Amino acid sequence: MDSTQAVPPRTTPEVLFADVIVPRHLAGPFTYTVPLSLQPTLRIGHRVLVPFGRSILQGAVIAIFHTLPQGLDRARLKEIRSLLPEGPATDVSSKLFQLSRQVAEQYVAPWGQCLRLVLPPLPKPQAEVSRYELTEQGRAALEAQEPCSKKMLAVLRRLDKKPSGRGRSFRSSSLGDLLHDLKVRGWVAEVLNIPPTSSELLTLPASQPTLANFGITEPTILDSAMSWAEPLLKALRGQGSSRVLVQASWNDRLKLLQQTVRLVLDRGQRVLIIAGETERAQWVADSIRNDETGISPVCFHSGLSDQVKADVWDQIHRQSVRVVVGTRSAVFLPLTNIGAIWIEGEDDTALKEPQEPRYHARDVAWLRAQDEQAVLVLSSFHPSLETRTLMEQQGVVVRKLPPSDARANVQVVELRDHGYGTVLSQPLIRAIGQAIDRRAGVLLFLNRKGYAGALVCRDCGEVPRCSACRVALMYTRQAGCLLCSYCGDVTPIPETCVSCSCPHMQFIGEGTERVEEDAKRLFPHASVIRLDGDTMRRPTQAKSLWRRVEQGEWDIVVGTQMLLRHVPLPTIGLVGIVQADAGLSVPDFRSAERTYHTLLDAVSLADPAGAGGQVFVQTRLSTHHAIRAVEQNDEAIFLSEELSHRNALGYPPAIYLIALLVSGTDEKLVYDAAKSWVARLTDCHLPSVAGQRVAVKISSVAQSIDQPDRLLVLGPVPSPIPRLRGRYRWQILVKSRDRGAGLESVRLTVREMERAYQRRSIKFEVDVDPIEMW
Repeated sequence: MDSTQAVPPRTTPEVLFADVIVPRHLAGPFTYTVPLSLQPTLRIGHRVLVPFGRSILQGAVIAIFHTLPQGLDRARLKEIRSLLPEGPATDVSSKLFQLSRQVAEQYVAPWGQCLRLVLPPLPKPQAEVSRYELTEQGRAALEAQEPCSKKMLAVLRRLDKKPSGRGRSFRSSSLGDLLHDLKVRGWVAEVLNIPPTSSELLTLPASQPTLANFGITEPTILDSAMSWAEPLLKALRGQGSSRVLVQASWNDRLKLLQQTVRLVLDRGQRVLIIAGETERAQWVADSIRNDETGISPVCFHSGLSDQVKADVWDQIHRQSVRVVVGTRSAVFLPLTNIGAIWIEGEDDTALKEPQEPRYHARDVAWLRAQDEQAVLVLSSFHPSLETRTLMEQQGVVVRKLPPSDARANVQVVELRDHGYGTVLSQPLIRAIGQAIDRRAGVLLFLNRKGYAGALVCRDCGEVPRCSACRVALMYTRQAGCLLCSYCGDVTPIPETCVSCSCPHMQFIGEGTERVEEDAKRLFPHASVIRLDGDTMRRPTQAKSLWRRVEQGEWDIVVGTQMLLRHVPLPTIGLVGIVQADAGLSVPDFRSAERTYHTLLDAVSLADPAGAGGQVFVQTRLSTHHAIRAVEQNDEAIFLSEELSHRNALGYPPAIYLIALLVSGTDEKLVYDAAKSWVARLTDCHLPSVAGQRVAVKISSVAQSIDQPDRLLVLGPVPSPIPRLRGRYRWQILVKSRDRGAGLESVRLTVREMERAYQRRSIKFEVDVDPIEMW
């Protein structure tokens, strides 16, 4: 939509209407009348202030017209209050305006909600203040002595004496009707004051060059050691948009990122870098900062105050920043002339927005790259299977995997060979003692996502799985049974293992506190630090613990995945992965992939084998492909088996997924609404298979999604968290090999459901390409 489209000039007053979208969970725009004072200047794309209920909201104009659509009562329409105060961000750029619409379409979200993503962040609002100003028409009427009442004339003269306007105190009950009449005539405008953004509050380093001398004066000399990445460097030197997957260690990726930034700046373009976590984004910015060459990135993330974020946004909008590093929301910043967008850690789940609109920054970045004719770089040590498959088919892939002697010596410990209830095996205990004696740091690592109430055989390590979906069954304490969180299949708790008939079944999950307790008991003279969600909850305590870690005031660290987000970490001589297979029991089809990635990250923390680095992987599933791939340092073992499973059972990247959630306070009403949604999807001109029939004959499901134009609907089933904050929750899964067919069916039916239940406190949520499944 062209934000420069103007309304033709008019010589006589006439009624004009505008459709405005507002940042609320509402699918369509709202129609307002345009005051006479705004008719000559209002444009499509302008940001305006509009009354909405008892509030004043910012919105964007998406249409301007003279004829009111049928069915709308002009008398009930409200009037646009004003344009946003003049400034660099008064209107949304046409590119970002269109981007918000694309996100709304791709993620089946209200356009108004997506509009918020591209609007500038505002500091926390001060007390709302309105003032009344004399318009140009009003001044002309005053000079021409247009016929009006004495009271109206007095008001016009008072406003003329104070061109900046008068506050709400000027308004009294006796003047209310007069002011309204003056507004209708277009002689007076009521303006809502919003404190302007203070760009002066953003202080950049004293050594940072100004925009005039920001470019790199010396030509970039390519490092010969970067020849492995020549396909990327060629793409950066070329024209048009392209996608490149970079799979390499962090050190190699950092060197390539620095090279990429220099190449792009040499061309007079800008760079946008996105990371999943705030801490990693800040660290990336610090790693590439180089005042000598003018690389001085600005950070944009949730850790900044509202005021600072507003100031950074304004700096970027004025194009005085060349390199931006931020978290997922940074993909919507008003950076122009972008030469490269770099996604650091493209497999990071934090790149997916958990709230509506549930966009994925990696995919939105590709929309921007195409619009800007830029290169999109997807960077990771272990790319997601979806990205790997897509890029091998449609993109460019560059890899530099570390040599085998660069990693620690990995030893798998089979816990089935040790006593029941073993937390730290004897081989690991001996290794810990030896590491402490030689003053090599010890990390005892746990994957906390393994605590999903799963059942495991103590003898063979087998986890009960759904016969249709092949995901781990989840124990529901309330129902006293095992439940599939995908199709709803219910299974009694088995007395013996279905694989080896052993009666020794147990619910898994040793916590960090138990590991810390054992470590202190076994090594009473060692300094033990525990880093997890409990000990790191308070910022002051977290800062103190990280300081101790960084200064080496410890012998043993007991930690979770939180450690993987803190960079850089100190030298670690021994890594003990206490329960490597815990994540495999999570009822999620990605559980094996996430476990594999987590194990790779944990292994990478240890010193190389040549420096004495050791990793002990404790497991009861030593034959699982994720464990074997880590032990043998061969990702092909994992990829071949995992992709085979995904293709056979119909999971991404073989198909597309859409997760639907129905919630409300009335349990029966929620369940009925969920069943109704499934019925509407089933009837939506595309054949589907109800979830309850999946377990009967799995081949019928495989056949149903083999055809591109078919949908498979699973559910409804209780959400893995069946009740949250007093609201009951039911889940539906939609599978399709044709992304467009799935989106269209969901888009049509969700509108029908919202209309049918609009007054019954039922909420319908859509998550396209879901990341978290439990």
